[in-house]
Amino acid sequence: MIMIIMKNTPSEFSRKLRDLRLNGKYKYTQASLAGLAGVTPSYISQLETGKKVPTPKIIRKISPHLGIDPNFLLNTLGMVEMDLAGTLANKREQISREMPNLKPEEIEELSNYLTYLEFKSRVIQ
Repeated sequence: MIMIIMKNTPSEFSRKLRDLRLNGKYKYTQASLAGLAGVTPSYISQLETGKKVPTPKIIRKISPHLGIDPNFLLNTLGMVEMDLAGTLANKREQISREMPNLKPEEIEELSNYLTYLEFKSRVIQ
């Protein structure tokens, strides 16, 4: 799955992960979340302290256990999955909701770029 890297904010990710683990829909210890996601408790701790940055694969493993869509956490690291990207390309309002800090000209630029990537992915396949 292709990812688009836009910014890198591991500290924001770390805060959100910890908050979701402790106060989210489901509440877990680091050990219990680690067991469900197939990683070590030490790895969860490193994610929460910003010592490690997760791969999209790890985010997809953790997200269901936190009761959230993977794109919620991917966005905090500045990543967008291509299936979402195709949807976003035609829906500027959704881009504004998903990435509220973007300026109107950045939303337009992102929309154009996502349209290009969607076209490129169809041509390559």
